[in-house]
Amino acid sequence: MALGTVTVKSKDGGNGVFTSSEKQFLYIGAAGKNAGTVRYIDQTTDLDDVLGIPSSKMKTTIDWARNNAGTNWTAIAMPLAAAGGWEDAFDIAMAQNIVCEAVVVTDPVTEQSEIDAMNAAVTSAENQYGRYLHLFAVTDVINATTQSWEDMIAAFDALQDGVAAPSVSLVPQVFSGWLGAYCGRLCHEDQSIADTPMRTASGAIVGISTLPSDKDGIAFNMSHAKALNDARGTVPQIYADYDGIYCSDGMTLATEASDFAVIENCRVVNVVKREVRLLAIKKIGDRSMNSTPASVAAHETYFMRPMIDRSKSVGDQPGTVKKPQDGDVSVVWLTRTSVAIPLLIRPYNCPKAIAATVELELTNEV
Repeated sequence: MALGTVTVKSKDGGNGVFTSSEKQFLYIGAAGKNAGTVRYIDQTTDLDDVLGIPSSKMKTTIDWARNNAGTNWTAIAMPLAAAGGWEDAFDIAMAQNIVCEAVVVTDPVTEQSEIDAMNAAVTSAENQYGRYLHLFAVTDVINATTQSWEDMIAAFDALQDGVAAPSVSLVPQVFSGWLGAYCGRLCHEDQSIADTPMRTASGAIVGISTLPSDKDGIAFNMSHAKALNDARGTVPQIYADYDGIYCSDGMTLATEASDFAVIENCRVVNVVKREVRLLAIKKIGDRSMNSTPASVAAHETYFMRPMIDRSKSVGDQPGTVKKPQDGDVSVVWLTRTSVAIPLLIRPYNCPKAIAATVELELTNEV
């Protein structure tokens, strides 16, 4: 007869908190101080001390970003000695596993080849590290002494024409600081990653009340905004007889009719991809995940977790996505050792164009 023994072990069910990269952006660009270092920034940071006293596009961008973000906003900066070295800084950030949702290159692009390089960089980060990022590029601000809005629109249109890069946004710098204002708005704690930056309930852009003029003294107006938006640019916009300057839809360089033409769709899909990847890693070589009906059903629920977690409403604000339905996650065994897991994410509808009709009722009532 064997001796009695008792063994107690613990089991990791993968139910802990995911590391969150949402709403933390990495800024790369030329600055007057601390070139070649990594700097962590929040609302209390002295930007002159971290990025140098001289003005720079990076310092301007980050200053506008934090003014348009919430109290708990944080960011990461990688200052460069001169413009043009963002690729090396990007590679260093990936090798050092700097946690961020997006990368913002603050020095303007002037050639389409630069956008192609940015698209290659984010694609490489996904292929090499399993990191799902978005990259924001920017054009130079209009020269109000030599350029008209038509000049700027034509240059922007030519720069983005033909580019297919859903993980890249090209932002027309309508005024100095617009890139930062847009990025800060995306990181505001009162705004979900599933919200469009045009959400007026998030408030007006902080720091500007009048849009700039071109060399002819013509102020940026909604016809200019539409032309740039049609060219896949995110722009400031106004509403007649409504105070404040707001943001248009967050555009990307995705192809026509793409699901990822707007930034909120990219952000929602990326966060689910990050978390599903970690859940999948935990199941490598685990025979509890097998082709039996009970295991398939259990693991369909297991991989639903990111959508379930993000389907919870807070007050009158719905969750990031709708609660998953039966069939939205499938576990399909392709071979004895290879599994495919298609997932379907259901975002909520969002009003971006509202048309109201007012009628009169003129019947003769008694």
